[in-house]
Amino acid sequence: MRISAEKKIKAVAVIPAYNEERTIGKIVRETKRYVDEVIVVDDGSRDHTREIALKEGAKVISHPRNLGLGAALRNGLKAAMEGDADVIITLDADGQHVPGDIPKFLKKIEEGYDFVLGERDLKRYPLLKKIGNFILNLLTNLISGTVLLDTECGFRAMRREALKKIYPYLRAEGYEIACEMVFAVGYYNLKYANVRIRSPIYVKGVTVMDGIRNFMYMIRKRKRNLRSYVQDFKYVTKKWLKRWL
Repeated sequence: MRISAEKKIKAVAVIPAYNEERTIGKIVRETKRYVDEVIVVDDGSRDHTREIALKEGAKVISHPRNLGLGAALRNGLKAAMEGDADVIITLDADGQHVPGDIPKFLKKIEEGYDFVLGERDLKRYPLLKKIGNFILNLLTNLISGTVLLDTECGFRAMRREALKKIYPYLRAEGYEIACEMVFAVGYYNLKYANVRIRSPIYVKGVTVMDGIRNFMYMIRKRKRNLRSYVQDFKYVTKKWLKRWL
């Protein structure tokens, strides 16, 4: 169901943060220009992340200790759903996502999509990271039955109704939650899309080992037969080749 053109979309941004005092202030300020509320989840930071976020007008959820990205996102998403937002947006606190790209996500939501995922410009990224990103994208899509690019990207938007469907499925404590979300999108057959976003800085983030752990985590989440994997491999590869060649 599309959101009526006459009704202004109410959007809430969820920003997980761990020791991000150098960037959190700017990210909150810029994000507030495009959404109605900003929720920062301070995941046990030992610096002034919480104080700066509060000063900039964000609602802050504080963890007494570092629980991991998955736990931070789940708690932030839960808080967002408790309000009356139409759309929930997630983005990182470290500066690798540009809040000015938020209107791109909202436009896709207005077009009728349930889940919109950012696709980063990886030109600044090391070759090994690019290769790892490609392989993990392919594997995640094979397991999930989806055709999404940059499945590890933390910049995403979800329609409230879609989030209500996938939220009970989210269990990961760490980086695996990114793959878990994509899997849930495929499982519930949600309408999804990618949008190109800017990547002004390279942040190390997910390592090759994290990627392997993510993949093994998803393998345990879903058992599929060989025929399903072969069919998905053909489909996803065709889509990727069409996109990049």
